[in-house]
Amino acid sequence: MKKNMRIIIDIMMFILFIILMGYHITGNDLHEILGTMTFVFFILHHIVNIKWYKTIFKGKYSFYRLVQLIIDTLLFIAMIGIIASSIMISSNVFSFLNIQTTMFARNLHMVSTSWGLVLMAIHLGLHLNVILTKLSKKMKNNIFEYVYYLIIAIFMLFGLYTFIDTKLWKDMFLVSQFKFFDYDQNPYLFYLGELAIVCLISLLTYFLLKVSKIKKKKV
Repeated sequence: MKKNMRIIIDIMMFILFIILMGYHITGNDLHEILGTMTFVFFILHHIVNIKWYKTIFKGKYSFYRLVQLIIDTLLFIAMIGIIASSIMISSNVFSFLNIQTTMFARNLHMVSTSWGLVLMAIHLGLHLNVILTKLSKKMKNNIFEYVYYLIIAIFMLFGLYTFIDTKLWKDMFLVSQFKFFDYDQNPYLFYLGELAIVCLISLLTYFLLKVSKIKKKKV
């Protein structure tokens, strides 16, 4: 029961995060409401995973466990940055706090959000082993095996194109202090692009981790 709850919370948080990337699609009011819901799911996520904190200083740290801890810590910091900056720039849900919006808060929100997406994708990639292993076994010697790999390859290329086209890397390193949205863009195509970015980064993480494990075995 608790495991199912964790999965539901994580899926809901992921869906909401992707939707929130389309500020120009949802509009400010809905963006803030969905952002507040994400904040609630973020708290619930850490409540149901409270046992994880108790194991941080226990046991030996393998390479995988160390990487996982670093990514989880960075993702936590990014989420705190998103939440704090969201409250500071809110013009609706948290407007009662009367906090004056500053350029620092806007920049923090842009940097935290872009890094949050990337780190979330890496976090997902670190947990793909079981899922992809099962899929690979099912697809092996299957008539659709090559179609399956072709679709993944195309989706990853689309993710790379979207990553470059949306200039996400500029947001990550604050190369530009202003975010420009294409308000005429098809919303379905936009969200497909965001999912493709997550797919690209998570699969690259998975492949790099697999390569490192193969090299360790050889040594």
